[in-house]
Amino acid sequence: MKALIVATFLLASCAPVASPPSPTPTAAASPSVVPTTRPTPSPTATVAAGLARFVNAELGYSVDLPAVWRHATCSQGVVTTSPLEASDMFVGVPEAEEVIRGGARLVFVRVVESRGLTPQVWLEQNLPQSDARFEAATLNERVGARAVLATTGHAYAFAFAARGWIYAIEGSYDGVEDQEQDRILATLRVLDDATVGRAPRATPVPRTIESLADSIADGFMKRDLAAIAATMAPCVTVGAVPGDPDMRSSTAYLSALAADFAAGTSVRVQSRPIATDPYFGRFVRTTFSKPGEPDQRVDLMLRADGDRWSVGAVLIRASGN
Repeated sequence: MKALIVATFLLASCAPVASPPSPTPTAAASPSVVPTTRPTPSPTATVAAGLARFVNAELGYSVDLPAVWRHATCSQGVVTTSPLEASDMFVGVPEAEEVIRGGARLVFVRVVESRGLTPQVWLEQNLPQSDARFEAATLNERVGARAVLATTGHAYAFAFAARGWIYAIEGSYDGVEDQEQDRILATLRVLDDATVGRAPRATPVPRTIESLADSIADGFMKRDLAAIAATMAPCVTVGAVPGDPDMRSSTAYLSALAADFAAGTSVRVQSRPIATDPYFGRFVRTTFSKPGEPDQRVDLMLRADGDRWSVGAVLIRASGN
């Protein structure tokens, strides 16, 4: 289950881009199946003690999070608006420790075009499990469906239909029930309105690819972590090629880089020419030299958000490539 959730993000992130005190966990009972339709839940519903409400007004939903849990920096957000494809992740670690890979502990919310599917059918098609059943369920006064492990009765996902969209929430599961995750799943509420496509989006400050390459070279030459941070997207893909990359907040990547610098690592940056990989797009080649180890080629993949270029991935090449 964890691998299924994480794979969705890693596949997308590796693709080329064009342009209060901690609560004591309590067991969460599986919400009961209720056949009758009930009113839309109010966005002012009471937040339980020890939880903090996260509201996504753009997509029109909320979840309540235990202490430490937060909206992940590596959440994709709205990918497309027509058809709608959007997702958020929630993790129980600080930003400096945010690493999303197979086995990561997280809660995943998806909001997508329903394409005429009922919540139950959507779950059947998108969250298949060999040991699962899919059934009608009511959660927070909204009728939808849930996915349940047949052997244990553990509900690991819920889905609801509203506005022509499917709202689905899923927790990572590796055979052991997670009470904090279950507590989050039980708080999903679909709100009365969503602003996706209506609210103005911030326009990134333009930055050319050449200017970015120069800033990368200058930042690494000076071992200036703040300057390097300014070149990076908030979330970056990191890993060996070939291999299984993960996603990290740039803060998490920079924490590891700071440790490398402290251990004596130096980095040479070849800012020109800006190279092109047929699968991953434009990149700047670097060489990491660590005391007592062979030099390592590391490619900093460059991606554009409108007219602003940033480092979107850090790919470690196999020897000889």
